[in-house]
Amino acid sequence: MTKHSFSQAFSLALIVALAGLNGTATAETKTFPPHATVLKDFVKVVSTAGAKRPLYTLYKHKTDQRLLAELPAAFTSQKYFLALTVASGESFAGLQVGDLYFYWRKYGKRLAMIQPNVEVRSTGDSESKASVKRLFTDRVLLDTPIITMGPTGGPMIDLNSILVNQSSFFFGIRITNPALVTIKKAKAFPKNVEVAIEGPTAASRGLFGRFAPSGTLKTLHYSISLIQSSPGYRPRVADARVGYFTTSYSDLGKYKDTETRVRYINRWHLAKRDKSLKLSPPVKPIRFILEQTVPVRYRRWVSQGVLYWNKAFEKVGILNAIEVDYQDAQTGRNMDLDPEDVRYNFIRWLNNDVGTAIGPSRVNPLTGEILDADIILTDGWIRHYFNQFSEILPSVAMEGFNPETLAWLARHPKWDPRVRLAIPARRNEVIRRIQREAMQPLSGHPAGRPRTYMLGDDLYDGLLNRTSQVNGLCFASQGKSMDLAVMQLHLAILAADADKKKKKKKKKDDEKKEENEKDGDDKDDADKDDADKDEAYKDDADKDDDKDDKDKDEEEKEEKESEPK
Repeated sequence: MTKHSFSQAFSLALIVALAGLNGTATAETKTFPPHATVLKDFVKVVSTAGAKRPLYTLYKHKTDQRLLAELPAAFTSQKYFLALTVASGESFAGLQVGDLYFYWRKYGKRLAMIQPNVEVRSTGDSESKASVKRLFTDRVLLDTPIITMGPTGGPMIDLNSILVNQSSFFFGIRITNPALVTIKKAKAFPKNVEVAIEGPTAASRGLFGRFAPSGTLKTLHYSISLIQSSPGYRPRVADARVGYFTTSYSDLGKYKDTETRVRYINRWHLAKRDKSLKLSPPVKPIRFILEQTVPVRYRRWVSQGVLYWNKAFEKVGILNAIEVDYQDAQTGRNMDLDPEDVRYNFIRWLNNDVGTAIGPSRVNPLTGEILDADIILTDGWIRHYFNQFSEILPSVAMEGFNPETLAWLARHPKWDPRVRLAIPARRNEVIRRIQREAMQPLSGHPAGRPRTYMLGDDLYDGLLNRTSQVNGLCFASQGKSMDLAVMQLHLAILAADADKKKKKKKKKDDEKKEENEKDGDDKDDADKDDADKDEAYKDDADKDDDKDDKDKDEEEKEEKESEPK
């Protein structure tokens, strides 16, 4: 065959192959209604400038609260990360709820959301990898119908059927009436999609058991992103001597019990930009954003508290590892960023009358790399600190003062701890109260105010104004509670230390015992070998003696036969 004829044959074969592919795609498209018909009353969601295709192309209905999504044509080769947040309707709204690692698989005219098995893996030989893959399979979470093939050739699905109808699967919160759902946010970016829906929910209990009655409007935020490994990131095995949050799995490609459980620490991907420098800025710093709900008067201090951590990172050679920015509703700064978006780390402020702070994070389930962290601070701390400073500290500072001291302080109030610890706006009020108390017996000292008709409700009950003193209010439990708690902690530490030493000693004794037993076995084996050798020597000697006797008998017989008759 000539080169020319070969080229013609190859071109013809290529045309036929492409025609076959086109025919297959056309045949598949014909099984669904035209996308132009399906998208007739929908508007494409555009969130970024430029022609770069979003992760999923979103279409929102013009009048109804419906949302469609077209997946990319290569969706079967991609893994996704779904981050869940209750954005409103709970006292701890804004706290990360959970996450899912998943991929899509096509079954005829349906798409299944499947969660890969990451709990059991194998890093060993190819045989163990094949066995683990066969035994520990992936899990189907849910499925949804394909409504049509989109303009770019990817399957299109109705997001309401998943995010609304299946909300109880993701959040444990059931939307009671899908007809009353509102799409609060719908954004599509090249590497992630953000969707928030609001709807009436069934009765439930949130964090700390707070009850939400049936019909409470809640906003459920879904953040779907493309999960990829970061270049240069290496998982770090956790050290049992140091506390970390970890990502763990069982490696059945290892054949030692001590090696099958692998624990990676959850950590940020921080790397020096210039490794030759003792102190170098990072390739990519950790960036936290203060949410616009953080009170302006506290933003400086919250920011400063975060930046204090840079001193710790300097110890490992990284300069300015953490940066802090802020949102501001008045100026519009960073208001286009969603705290629930997995790309951003936020510090959120909750006015829920609870004193706590929680800092969860989301990580790559394969490596432990932190992808997103959202810290919540609550207003209860402010009330707690104020109460400690303005109420508890002054009372503690006055302990042990006698009536004479109280009288002197009433005449010189600027030296009174109750005045000095009071906020400036309340100091005149505190001074007037102190001067009123100074007019009472013993200058307002508790000893001057005992009520004898009932014992046990005042500090000096039964100790004053009685012929015979009796026991009054017992403060033993209150006064010794802290000492008791410290003692219990101390005893617990001692017990743990003693237990640790005991285990260490037992381990050492067991090792010594095993060593002695081994030495004893070796000695017994040596003695047995010596005895066997002695027995062998004895048998050989006996054999030699028998041979000598036999030879002697034969010699005597020969001599006797040789004698003349």
